[in-house]
Amino acid sequence: MRLYVVIGIILALGGGATYAADWDSCADDLDRLRRTARDAADIAEQAKSKASELENCRSYPSSYDLMRDRCRSYAADLEGEASRLQSELDDLDRRIRSVNGSCGVRLGSVQGPRPSRPATGNTQCDVYRSYKGRLSEATLLQACIKGLSEAECKKCLAN
Repeated sequence: MRLYVVIGIILALGGGATYAADWDSCADDLDRLRRTARDAADIAEQAKSKASELENCRSYPSSYDLMRDRCRSYAADLEGEASRLQSELDDLDRRIRSVNGSCGVRLGSVQGPRPSRPATGNTQCDVYRSYKGRLSEATLLQACIKGLSEAECKKCLAN
């Protein structure tokens, strides 16, 4: 009988509403996480497309390098998408932390600790360098070569 009285007091004081609000927050945060992950996937697809365009430009400059800028415009487009993706991954990381708090779970983080590396002055190189420690050297080099020469990539990633 005492248990029912205690439960009644908790419910009367608003304890039940607090419990429901936590689940509401959890559901809302998970929904935002899903939308952010979908947006990141869309941007990654766009970056993949830009990387393919850059590769085509370098392989077939007479057909693709219409600006006659040695494919720099394609590289700049890819760099922009890579920057947008990094921003979206930062948002995704924040969403994961929010879900951890509201749902009372411990999900992994998208971002590992970012070692601070001085900027090289080459934004594209800096983007690739920001993934050091999170992606294998071979994967980074392969991705980098799509935007820079192999010599530039090796120099960039060596720092």
